[in-house]
Amino acid sequence: MGRSTAVSQDLDSDLVAEVTCPRCERSVEVSVPDREVDLTVSPYVAAFGEHIVVHCPAGHKFWVYYC
Repeated sequence: MGRSTAVSQDLDSDLVAEVTCPRCERSVEVSVPDREVDLTVSPYVAAFGEHIVVHCPAGHKFWVYYC
């Protein structure tokens, strides 16, 4: 599992973080609830935890969990 290190805020949008697809290593931007959140990327869904489902440009599906 990986963690995101880049969180930025656009003046006209929510907070955005860049995460890497665990299968092909391509970057994907995702919205995050706040600047202090730690993100954990997983190729598998967990039974619990606040998360979003993400698809990379290559079509791989993965989950990003907020910690």
